[in-house]
This record gives sequence, structure tokens and C-alpha cells, in this order.
Amino acid sequence: MQQPQAIIRCEAGGTTGLGHAVRCSALAGRLHQAGWRVSVAISDAGYAAVPDLAALPRLRPEAAVETPADLVILDGYDFGLDVEQKFRRAGRKLLVIDDAPTRPHDAHILLDSTLGRTAEEYESVAPSACVLAGAAYVPLRPAFRRARAERWQRFKAEAQPEVQRVLVSFGGTDPLDHTGKVLTALAEHAPALTFVVVMGPSAAHLESVRAQVAELPGAELHVAPPDMAGLMAGCDLALGAGGTSSWERCCLGLPTLVLIIAENQRPGAERLAASGAAWLVEDDPAAIADRFAALRADSSARAKMTEAGRALIDGRGLDRVLLPLMPSQSILDGRVSLRLMETRDEALLLDWQRHPETRRYARSAAAPTEAEHAAWYRRLLEDPDRLPFFVQEDTPMGPRPVGYVRLDWRAEPVPGWEISIATAPDHYRRGIGRAALNLASALVPREPILAHVLPENEASHGLFRAAGYLPFTEGWYRLSPRLTESAA
Repeated sequence: MQQPQAIIRCEAGGTTGLGHAVRCSALAGRLHQAGWRVSVAISDAGYAAVPDLAALPRLRPEAAVETPADLVILDGYDFGLDVEQKFRRAGRKLLVIDDAPTRPHDAHILLDSTLGRTAEEYESVAPSACVLAGAAYVPLRPAFRRARAERWQRFKAEAQPEVQRVLVSFGGTDPLDHTGKVLTALAEHAPALTFVVVMGPSAAHLESVRAQVAELPGAELHVAPPDMAGLMAGCDLALGAGGTSSWERCCLGLPTLVLIIAENQRPGAERLAASGAAWLVEDDPAAIADRFAALRADSSARAKMTEAGRALIDGRGLDRVLLPLMPSQSILDGRVSLRLMETRDEALLLDWQRHPETRRYARSAAAPTEAEHAAWYRRLLEDPDRLPFFVQEDTPMGPRPVGYVRLDWRAEPVPGWEISIATAPDHYRRGIGRAALNLASALVPREPILAHVLPENEASHGLFRAAGYLPFTEGWYRLSPRLTESAA
């Protein structure tokens, strides 16, 4: 298997902040899982600021255009139309990440995961791009999806817990020392509360904040923590800015006070507050103290924030961004691709599950009730160890689902992704099952895929054998990883 090549061009550190590099490192990780070889073109400061990027092969920024690649990802306000056109002239497929439709683009794919953003807003500035717009596409690292599930279990068990641990995080650089301002405004709450302070190693005011933390009983300072998702998930309330970390807090359902620290963040922060996922507070010590005390005392408001934030960001944005980059597959009379199963698809999948042909070779012969299916479907979409997709066909009327494929991670009989596929009842004998197997294997080429087939299902035995699956124990087939090399 030939590996596709991707180059990420971004910057981080200083007044730029770390948000661009953090979301690019999340994309790099998902691309690697899907079999891509990823390199990064970034300055010395940016390369040192984000450990995940530092683990990738590095290019000099000026060499990025000349380096062969199947995909180039550009993320930064300094990369204008002229830079995009250089990559286009070099024959590169271009994915551009932006935060507002205020400048022209010459991209194949444009990603803007701002809350409330629509593709139509880019029609005049990126008329030829496939636009991925809105908070559904927020590219969060997989650790946040796992921490989300774990935190939700605690939330359901404890209702809304009392505030004990408070996250204070204003990005990796925090050039205006909002961390210090907040700690000063809330110092009277220590030691009753534990302030969990997070900063980057290049933060301008790191040493002065370190001194403040040392004076606050019980306070903790974490510099570039290796498990940011777990650290955040262990907190009960947060104070932060309105940048990319807002989406991490929403995904976890972490109640938040958002400070307006820059006017370009105000529209997004106001939309976030309007959704119910955060309270806003102006950059004023007295206002910060008052709003914090009010939110700490209002468990009902915090519970509503938890649910609103989780509803906004489900942590599956990386897969939504990845799928347009994946190749489609031929069937007998057309082509098919994958899209994620969404909440809106529950009824459609229930109809398919109830069809006699679907049940014929299912592990459970009985069709699920509506209530059973609804509970199962909610668990399916939330489980970080399950990847559910529809197989969709391109038609003149737009894409339509013609089957599904699901990958579930399991430890037995051997570790691997168990695959489940089904063709829509009115689309049999079109080659959709074989296409589904090929599409799924392209998602996780570095890991084994398992299939369980009932003895009497002769058609499926033939399908899996033809796709390269080999029997390894009774009723089970295994497709070996097609890629085994390291990230480098």
C-alpha cells in the first residue's frame, strides 16, 4: 500500500497562540491513523511549543512548496491567497483552515469550525472550495472524546457535583497575563477551592504566575501537561478565553466563565453564551469575582451548561474532516463514500435493522423495539471505541445512504476492530458490501480488522475471503494491518 503524503504548514507561539498548532496536531494524528505520512513545516518556536508536532518529521517552511505531497494543510492568518496559489500551482490538494469569511481563498477544502458558521458565508471568498463549516467539524484530539465519556458517567452518578477544582487556562502563551489577573481576583476562595492552572512553557508571564500559585494554598501549576483532557475532565468549573479551548470544554461538558480578552473573539463567545454552554464576563477583576461566585453557587446553571456544551461538540469532528479526504469506491453502477452516522439517522437505521434480510444473519434474530434501539443508538454515538458510518451513493439529487459499516474496538478473541456491515434493503447485489469493506479498511490500515460470520451465511464467508480476510478461529476472520511502520 502506498502511503499518501500530507504537509501541515502552521505557526504557534508568541502572540499567535497555540490554537492553530494544537488543532493541526489533532489532524495529524487522525491522518496518521488513516495511513498518511505527515510532515510539519513550522518555525523553531512553533515546533518547540507543541510536543505532538515535535514528534513529526519537520520541513523548513520555505521548502514546503517544493516537497511532493498529496495534501497540504494551511492554518494561519499570515498565509494569504498568494501562498495558497503557490501550492495550487505546484499541484497540491489544499485544505485551508480559517476562522472567518473575511479574505479570499483558493482551496480545494476549507474548514471553519466556528460555532454557527455556514458554508454559504464562504461563497464569495472561496467559491470553488468544499466548505466544512460549523462546530460539528471542530478537530479535537481523541483524548477529549474518551474523557468526555468518562466525565459523563461521573456526572450521571453525582448529578452536578459541588465545585472543588477550578481550571484556569488562557492558552499556551497568555501574553496579557489574564491567568494572573484571574488568580488575583479569586484568591479569597483558596484554600476552599483548588485552582488548577495550565500554561505553556513559552508563556510570557509563566514565572510570575508560578509565584502566585506558590502563594495560593492548594493551587496547582501544570506546564504543558501531557494529559490535558484528563486534567480538564477532573475539574468542576473553568475560566478561560473564547478561543479553540472553548470547544474542548464544551466537549467535556465543563461549565465555564469565558472572558472577553480580544474583540475578535467576542462574536464567537457571544454565540457560545447564547447556546447556554458558558457565561460571559468582561475583563474586570470585580466582574470576574462576582460572576464566579454566582456560577459557583448555581448548580442548576452549571448542569445546564454541561448538557448544552456536550450537545454543541460531540468530539467527532476529526472524522468529519477526514472523510472528504478519503477515496470513494466503485460499485456496479456508481460510486460510494462514507459519512458519519448522526443523531438524525436513528429512525432510518431502525427501519433497516427491522428488515427480515438484515435480521437473517444478525447475532440476535429478534428486531429491536423503538426504545431498545434508541438507547443502543445513543450509546453507539457516544462510545469512543466505536466508529459508525453510512455508506452513501452520489446521485443527481445528492448523496443517499445505501448501507452502513461499523467498527468496534474489542480485545477478544484478539485485539482489533470488529467490522459490521449491512446493505440497505432496496440496494442488494450492487457491490455495496465489498465497497464497504474497502472503505473501512482505508480508515484504519495500521490496525487489524475482525469479522464474525455465522456458519450458514455463505455469502458473507465468500465476501470476506475475497476481500483478503483470513479465518483464524471458529466463526472469525482477520484482515492484517496493511501498514506497520511508525509515524516517522
